[in-house]
Amino acid sequence: MKKIGMLTIGQSPRDDILPLLKEILGEGFEILEAGALDDLSKEDLDRIEFKPDDYLLISRMRDGTQVKITKRLILPLLQKRIHELEGKGVRLTVIMCTGKFPQFESKGLVVTPQEILKGVLKASLKRGKLAVVYPAQEQTRMASEFSREGVTIYSDHLSPYKGKDDLEQLAARLSMEDPDLILLNCFGFGSDVKKVVAERTGRPVIQSNTLVAKVLKELAS
Repeated sequence: MKKIGMLTIGQSPRDDILPLLKEILGEGFEILEAGALDDLSKEDLDRIEFKPDDYLLISRMRDGTQVKITKRLILPLLQKRIHELEGKGVRLTVIMCTGKFPQFESKGLVVTPQEILKGVLKASLKRGKLAVVYPAQEQTRMASEFSREGVTIYSDHLSPYKGKDDLEQLAARLSMEDPDLILLNCFGFGSDVKKVVAERTGRPVIQSNTLVAKVLKELAS
């Protein structure tokens, strides 16, 4: 049975998204989970000092609460987990985050979703308006990562971990902006968010976690 490493930037297990990813992958795969923050407490993270130029990331703790972290904090932790997963026989690992990451040391493949998403966006939208939805308002300034000639960017935010009270308001704003394509730019956004956004806007919506799961299945088969 082929082993696939699912590495979250928060804490494992990710019961909120793993069932859907397993459903897409189907039978014949053993999923090994790990989290960059598995050995840290909420109190440890509360002591993080954020700098103005920090690359901010959003994830989830084991108890379901949202946490804000920096890329400089988790990069060595992710590398440590990759080595641990590979010690268990994993040769295909996905970083369950759509942020920008460097190449990691690995005996196999380490999939970083942002490049997959950019490829699909470039192939799907040559010209027009792209809406990018982040999990935190502070991250919306990073939407320039998706900018290119002929494509204008609208960025917005919705927390996937603090309930869905703001989902209707987000869908209304997106409808007003009338983009050609919408990207849910976080692994925490589920099918419920996609359904509401797609119905309210009438536009195609890319759900990051399911798209990447389909690529994983191809790589692992």
